[in-house]
Amino acid sequence: MKMTTDTPDRDLIRQAKVRKRLSHDPSRPARRWRWMLVGVSLLAVLALSFYAPALVKNLGVDHVTTTAEHRNVDLPDGSLVELGAASALDVKFSETSRLVKLRSGEAFFNVKSGDARPFTVKAGGVSVVVTGTAFNVRLADEAVTVAVESGSVEVKMPPLETEQAVMEPVLRRLQAGEQLVARADGTIEQGPVAPDEAGAWRRHRLNASGTTVGEAIDQLRRYHGGWIVVTDGNLLRQRFAGFYDLRDPVASLRAVVGPFGAQVHPVSGFIVVSAP
Repeated sequence: MKMTTDTPDRDLIRQAKVRKRLSHDPSRPARRWRWMLVGVSLLAVLALSFYAPALVKNLGVDHVTTTAEHRNVDLPDGSLVELGAASALDVKFSETSRLVKLRSGEAFFNVKSGDARPFTVKAGGVSVVVTGTAFNVRLADEAVTVAVESGSVEVKMPPLETEQAVMEPVLRRLQAGEQLVARADGTIEQGPVAPDEAGAWRRHRLNASGTTVGEAIDQLRRYHGGWIVVTDGNLLRQRFAGFYDLRDPVASLRAVVGPFGAQVHPVSGFIVVSAP
């Protein structure tokens, strides 16, 4: 009987045949497609987590703008509203009142005088009551800001319950060239502002006069179509001042955080702001 033994060459040939069979395994393309579908699904979930809350929040709202969009809204009484980027506004006029609710974002109001009905703007827990004047209102998670260009307004805030106590209702009157910032923690800041800077965003300028980095980033988010993620919470609380171009939110973001040693890293649709 003739005996045969495997040689190294035969082993190499056998391994090559196995690799060839595996490379033509019909299940491998199916597995690749499954992983591709998983990736697409994850991207869809991320997109929904970013856009769905805004879509749901703005359902049924009278006037809505998208990222970096500005729009003029003519009100029934002849007043004019300039609605800022990524903002939402409801209008409800009756025989006895003129009520406008800013649901998100920012708006500049030029209220026509000569109407006996009070004109009220509500933004979060803040109410602004006027007759004939021009002023700006910005609503963000951290604060509501009211700045007066001309005339005067009355700012009202209901009682606020904190961990220490229940604060009394607040009533402040603002004249032209004044600004009030009502923060979520209950603190209120009132001070001067250049009248022509009360609605600086209308000229594509971000007026960050004494605001926090977090507040500035909230405004820049409305002009940038993707996520802005900040890895350092302490950075968000830093205060600064300056003017920045809303038409280039990425460059403005770098200019805002750069003096604090932070860096901006664009990654696909994300922008990651990292601490030094």
